[in-house]
Amino acid sequence: MDIAFPRIEPTIERASFSRGSGRSLPVARIELGGVPRGAVIVLCDAGGLERDAAGIMSGLAEHGYESLAVDLSSTEVIGDRELLGDVAVLLGRFGERGRSPDQVGLVGYGYGARAALLAAAEFELGAAVSVAPSGTAGTPPSLSRAARPVRTPWLGLFGQEDPGAPPEAVDRLREHLRDSPAYTQVVTYPGVARDFHRDARETLAHAATFDAWQRTLEWLELRVVPRPTPLAEEWQKRVTSAARA
Repeated sequence: MDIAFPRIEPTIERASFSRGSGRSLPVARIELGGVPRGAVIVLCDAGGLERDAAGIMSGLAEHGYESLAVDLSSTEVIGDRELLGDVAVLLGRFGERGRSPDQVGLVGYGYGARAALLAAAEFELGAAVSVAPSGTAGTPPSLSRAARPVRTPWLGLFGQEDPGAPPEAVDRLREHLRDSPAYTQVVTYPGVARDFHRDARETLAHAATFDAWQRTLEWLELRVVPRPTPLAEEWQKRVTSAARA
């Protein structure tokens, strides 16, 4: 029998990104009680905070992940360094809650997916996933600018019919990432366009959406380090103390 979990609605608050792009942006937040399995930063596509974030965050919560979500897109030009600064601000939020970088994952969509790829090259985190990476909002993506060797295990999920990420561009990206110190994987879904994860009415898009979500969860569960329980932390302290004695 399938058990339907009640949807968890995030709290939305305005946050300062003065140490990043200098903006003030709405941030959605879901915090879980007890000892959550992990933490995830969701980097939304343009307009996705209101449209998509709640469903994604609630789905992550079902698997034990608390999360923060933000739409970093802008009508103005935002440089890559500013985007990375914004991601660092969000990482700091989890750091204040006692999370180490390897206990945090990144999941990005569209514009946010490209930012997740940039962040995977900049930071050493538990895991990163990019679903249909694009470039700046409203323009074709510039994957080559984001293609640096990554330090965080990175999963890229693409629609084969995405005009902004043609097969040759995805192949170049795969080659650029081949020598990364962290493990990478690129998956292309045949017969679907860029927004396959949002519009799943067609059979192929529905199948791709399901597969992409399962791959995302598996990528996080295999790589994001679980936070120790208080009892486990106490046991580790005793073991360390005994070893020093």
